[in-house]
Amino acid sequence: MKITLNTEHCVSGVQKAGNITPSKVGSSYLKTMWLRASKEKGTVSFMTTDASTEYIGTYPAEVIEDGLVGVQSRAMTDLIRNLPSGLVHIETDESANTVIVSQGKRLYKLPTSSSTWFQEFSQFPEGDAVTWNGESLSDIIEKILFCISDDEDSSFGCLCIKPNGQGGIDFCGLDGNKFAMVTIINDELLQHLPADGIKIQKKYISDIKKLLSSEDIKIMIGDKRFYVRDNQFRDMFSVPLTQVSFVDYSIFISRVSGDDCSHLTISKEEFLRALSRSLIFNTKDEVGVYLSIDDDSVTLNSRDKTTGSATETISAVCESSVSEVAFVTKSLIDILQHVPGDSVSVTLSSREGPCSFKAVDDENYNIIVMPMQIVNKTYYQEDDI
Repeated sequence: MKITLNTEHCVSGVQKAGNITPSKVGSSYLKTMWLRASKEKGTVSFMTTDASTEYIGTYPAEVIEDGLVGVQSRAMTDLIRNLPSGLVHIETDESANTVIVSQGKRLYKLPTSSSTWFQEFSQFPEGDAVTWNGESLSDIIEKILFCISDDEDSSFGCLCIKPNGQGGIDFCGLDGNKFAMVTIINDELLQHLPADGIKIQKKYISDIKKLLSSEDIKIMIGDKRFYVRDNQFRDMFSVPLTQVSFVDYSIFISRVSGDDCSHLTISKEEFLRALSRSLIFNTKDEVGVYLSIDDDSVTLNSRDKTTGSATETISAVCESSVSEVAFVTKSLIDILQHVPGDSVSVTLSSREGPCSFKAVDDENYNIIVMPMQIVNKTYYQEDDI
């Protein structure tokens, strides 16, 4: 292999390839970046995998000799990133089993991996791909990710993307105690989704978010993998789909949609500040905040025999038959930080039933959490959804 390319053109692709490489564990194969040069296409592809997520970055290059070679991914990433802008020459020395990288008077040699280790990467499927904005998908992932369980073997450990039967698509995440859902309208994506939706494990969702740009992307859904490619055909990556069953979330959606539910509207900033002060009085044994609800206010109480107590009243608009409810303070802060806007709309199904948190002006993003069971005024016990 013998090529010349501009570092400005390829550095982003090399860095994305390096981001997929396992940093601590994994075989030598998984720590390898593969370079494939095509004289016919005038391109070089940078390919890496962590055995599940696969990345292929294809960039223009002057190709003098075709070839395929593997090098240590971290070394190549760091080298290309730290070289000055301009042309760089890369060629293989098969007799010495090295890749030579040169730029002017700079010369570097990296040991190569055996080409017999190489396994073909999944290619973007043929057909009509879904066009979408990468920033929009990244925003949805950000809203859902914190509610997805870290347990990879659990049905809670994945993002579910599913037709909702009403012309929309639900993006859902659940960790057993809290649930987040973003609903969108995208007829093009809807046509590609199977009736029972698709599920992607949390660790792969993190990879997708890490590799997305703010530009438009192309999406394809295969039988076993989820594919994303940019419109310039430069960056393509894919992650496996999981076949676990996702919980029927319509059960607790319906409970916070009933006519007998209670409703509160509160300033998000004021609520968050009060909760941060209540958190000071939490301990490992007492993790909750107790809310007393009146017509025009909510009073927050936290207490522990070792830290003392905190009582604070904030204004709110309340239409509630529920007079008291309790939440894990840290979890409630996390939820509110993800709700957009200045005001938060809270729907209580009962004192110990599912509770919904939404922005006042955004009905398409919903976070549902189970409150803590109130055993008495000083002791709380967390329930599951």
